[in-house]
Amino acid sequence: MKKIQLIIFVTLLLTFELAFGQIYHAGFKSFQLKDSTRIYKPNTELTDNLYYRPVDLDIWYPSDEKKGKALKFGDLFNLFEQRAINYQDNQDYSGITNELAQLYVAELGVGTEGQKLLNIETNSFSNLEPSETKHPVIVYMAGFNGMGFENYKILEKLAQNGFLVVSVWSVGRYPGDMTNQKEDMLEQVYDAEFAIRYLKENASLNADFNNIGIIGCSWGGMSSAVFIDRNLNTKAFVSLDGTETHYFGEEDENDQFIQEIYDSKLFNPQTQNIKYLYLESGDKLDEFQPSKYYNYFRELNSEKYYLRFKNSTHADFTCIPSILEASDNSVQVYDNIENLTVAFFQKSLENNNTFQSVWENLKVSDFTTEEPYDISRKTETTSDIVGIVIDKKNNMPLSYVNIGILNKETGTVTDTNGKFTLYLKEGFVNDTIKISSIGYKPVEILVKDITHKKQPVSIKLDEQINELDEVVITAKAFKKKTLGNKTESKFISTGFNYDQLGAEMGVKINIRKAPTFVNAFNFNISYNRLSAKSIFRVNFYSIEDNKPQENILTENILVPIEPKQVGKIKIDLKPYSIVLNNDVIVTLEWVDTDGENNKGEAIFFSLGMFNSGTLYKKSSQAKFKKHSSMGVGFNIDVKY
Repeated sequence: MKKIQLIIFVTLLLTFELAFGQIYHAGFKSFQLKDSTRIYKPNTELTDNLYYRPVDLDIWYPSDEKKGKALKFGDLFNLFEQRAINYQDNQDYSGITNELAQLYVAELGVGTEGQKLLNIETNSFSNLEPSETKHPVIVYMAGFNGMGFENYKILEKLAQNGFLVVSVWSVGRYPGDMTNQKEDMLEQVYDAEFAIRYLKENASLNADFNNIGIIGCSWGGMSSAVFIDRNLNTKAFVSLDGTETHYFGEEDENDQFIQEIYDSKLFNPQTQNIKYLYLESGDKLDEFQPSKYYNYFRELNSEKYYLRFKNSTHADFTCIPSILEASDNSVQVYDNIENLTVAFFQKSLENNNTFQSVWENLKVSDFTTEEPYDISRKTETTSDIVGIVIDKKNNMPLSYVNIGILNKETGTVTDTNGKFTLYLKEGFVNDTIKISSIGYKPVEILVKDITHKKQPVSIKLDEQINELDEVVITAKAFKKKTLGNKTESKFISTGFNYDQLGAEMGVKINIRKAPTFVNAFNFNISYNRLSAKSIFRVNFYSIEDNKPQENILTENILVPIEPKQVGKIKIDLKPYSIVLNNDVIVTLEWVDTDGENNKGEAIFFSLGMFNSGTLYKKSSQAKFKKHSSMGVGFNIDVKY
């Protein structure tokens, strides 16, 4: 108890020391600029507004004056909507600010009224006169499609402590969506270099270019590491859970893109002479066991510090959970991150060593550790099983059969000829393969009983005869209702990447009366960049312990979606005679692709609030997990 009290006392004391040195007010200016050295929108004329690369910079700076009202979070956040509209010319993003604000408060469990977030008052003031003193420069590299609003508390506190901070939005190539492909990441690096050039050409902000630091948040950590390699005069680097360190094995597509960046040698930590502080979240490996990792911290040979906040999430490394007071832990974590970041730059760029006191006390607390994740183990080799699934009675191939490792995120779906290839890791030898299909009895086979057989293997399924409950229809007028999530949001969405056959997501739908007859299934595609026609399957599951159990359908209901198709989709279900007596979980499962999609492509469905949340599984036979507290926009037209 005494140890905890001491930590609290020292933290309060250090916060006071930092506050005592805040002789400035945080001014804020925003700039809409163009980089005429880069073409943004291909195949356009010079007169096109998007011909040259648009670059929007938000700058927090020290000021000796204070006037007017402080900005609200909504003032900073509204810039996101303005720029989303500016960077694209084929989508209407009007209203995205309010909808995203609602998303934040809903996801953090602090209500559904987004105005609560937008009304939070900052300590930033618009268009104050800059201090006449020269100030060290901090470049802030935002996370995926993020901006300075995500960590404005740190940025304004740096300005209050005498630093000039320029925030660089995370925007990829035209039409402006950031991805983790090398080419998109480099655009953020080029934007940061443009920002430095702009500050040098506009001396009014009094930047000291002999003292440059950089902050990378999440994906911005990767961009920061590349920026340092190209700008060797950078002296200090703070990474807020940055992806310059990456754990492989969770997402194949992400792993591939990030490996390409590492292989391209765009940054070389062994030769970088940089003071480095890496602050890492505590939940990264909760859901998966990495196969390998790249650790920037371990590779770096210069002065470096590492601290992991054991009970934190990735979201805690932005200020939003803290300012919404989502939990005592999120407030505590962010306060410590804020103090460490300011003190580290004071030490690294101003020779003011308040950092050591902050560091020494935090690293011995119960909620932090200096020990990086240890994932040392033999890298697993992979093999594959090739085969065909057929009907036992007539030997005909069965399409769209689910095949996968039971309760693991490794699986696939048979093609229209019943053929499949299942890729297996060495560690799966004692696991079970489950094969299941609508209208057939499922089969389970031990991996070790099948891998030694001559391939291809042939798997036979027995038809399952289900007796339907008798339904008595009386002569009465039916009531018609639409049950489920009716959102058609263009902005808040979730979906599948380009190669996730067997992935599935859905939402619980409450049935009010029994029997209920299903007329149609509806959903809205908000975003679709798939190059190939895709086939999805509609599934209706019974529920046990709030989780999907048995598929109650007796035949496949397939939904073809054309390339780039968006908007509302209605599937007529009357021919399938679906009768419901209890609540169900309705899902869409990706089962086939007529052609080939390109890396980075995806399809997204609208999300909405006021429902039970989205359930998701990555592959056939994996477990369903809660994907979001917001529900995917699936609903059914019924009568009863």
